[in-house]
Amino acid sequence: MKTEYQKKLQIAARQTILIHRADTLIRIILRTIVQSLKVKHAGIFIYDKNKDEYVVKVSRGHCNFKIPTGFVKIKKDNPFVRYFTDKSINLTKEHILWDKILNYCKTPAVKKNEKIKNILEGVKTNLLFYQAKACIPGFFRDELVGILFLGEKNNKKKLDDDELRFLSVLASDVVMSLKNAWLIEDLNRQVELNKRLLLQTISALASSIEAKDKYTIGHTERVANYSLAIAIILRKHKKIEQWDKFFENLRIAALFHDIGKIGIPENILNKNTTLTVAEREVIMQHPAIGANILGHVEELREAIEGVKYHHEKYDGTGYPYHLKGQKIPLIASIISLADTFDALVSDRPYRKAISAQDAVEKIKKVRGSQFMPCVVDAFLQMYNNRIKFTDLTEKKAPWLIEGKTI
Repeated sequence: MKTEYQKKLQIAARQTILIHRADTLIRIILRTIVQSLKVKHAGIFIYDKNKDEYVVKVSRGHCNFKIPTGFVKIKKDNPFVRYFTDKSINLTKEHILWDKILNYCKTPAVKKNEKIKNILEGVKTNLLFYQAKACIPGFFRDELVGILFLGEKNNKKKLDDDELRFLSVLASDVVMSLKNAWLIEDLNRQVELNKRLLLQTISALASSIEAKDKYTIGHTERVANYSLAIAIILRKHKKIEQWDKFFENLRIAALFHDIGKIGIPENILNKNTTLTVAEREVIMQHPAIGANILGHVEELREAIEGVKYHHEKYDGTGYPYHLKGQKIPLIASIISLADTFDALVSDRPYRKAISAQDAVEKIKKVRGSQFMPCVVDAFLQMYNNRIKFTDLTEKKAPWLIEGKTI
C-alpha cells in the first residue's frame, strides 16, 4: 500500500512532463515535497551550462530558511558535486545523509585517505550551511543535472530507506522533465530569434519598396499601424480565432502588402499622369507578385493572404482574383481599408491628398461594396475616438498623416 506522500509526489511527477517552464516545474516539486514529507525546507542545485556551475534555483520551506534564486552557486569541484561525480570515491552515491557522512568520517579507511577525507569534510560543511539532512542526486545518463537537498523533518524523525528510494526515483523523473523543459525553452528562444530576424528582414524589404516609390515613404508603417489598431477594436465585436497568431500575421502582411511593387517598373510607379490600360494591368499584378515572392517562406504562409488579396473588394470588383464577400480573408479586408485610407490622405503622383475627414466620408459610402462592413465599423470607431495604436499597445505607432495628427 503506497503512502499518501508517494501518491502526491507521483501525481506531481506525472504533471511535470506537461510543464514547459523549468522554474515552474521545480517550484511544484519542491512545494509538494515540503508539504508531503513534512520537511522544514527543500531546495535544488541545478547545473547551469552557460556558467559551468550549479545554482540554487528555488528553495522552499519555513520563513527562516529561504535561499533567493541564484544567490548560492557552487563549482564542479565543490565537495557536494565531487561526492557524486568522482568515480574514485567508493561510497553509496544514491544519496547523502548527515548521519552517514558523520559515520564515514570516523572510519579508519576514510581517515587514511586524504582525498576522500577532504571531500567528506567539505560535504559536512555544506550540509551544515544548507541545514540539510539529506541530498539526492539527479542524473541524466552520466551527467549530474541537479542535487536535491532536504531539511529536517518537522517531527525530527529521520528519512527512512523507503522515502529515500522513492526520492531517488523522483529525482530521475524531475531531471527528465527538466531536460524536456529546457529543450522547449531553447526551441522557443530560437523561434523568437528567428521571428526577430524575419521582422528585421521585412522592415528592410519594406524600406526598399519605399525607396523605389518616392511617393509612398512611411506608407508601409502607417498601414501596419492602422491595420493593427482596427484589428484590436474589431476583436471586441467579432470573434477572431487564434488571436495572437492572427495579430502577428496581420502585422507581417501589412508591412509586406506592397512587396510585389519590387517587380513593377519605376516609370509606372512614379508616373504623374493617368495610367494606360496596359500600365494599369501591370500595377494590378503586384499582389500576385508579392504572394509569389513570399510563397517560398513557409513561416509566412498565412500572412501571405493579406498580401495576395488586399486589393479585393467586398462586391467582387477588386483585383486580381475578383473574390467576393466573406471569401475575402479578414486579414486582407483590414489591410485593404488601411491601405486605401492612407493612400487618400497622402500625395500621389497623379493627385493631391485629401483631408482625413473627406477620406472617412468616402469610406463610409463604400461600406458593403468596397469594404467589409465590420471592418469599416471598427475603423470609424478608431477614427471618431482618435484612438492611437499606442493607446492600445505599448508599441510605437503614432496616428500621424504626413506629419500631422488627424
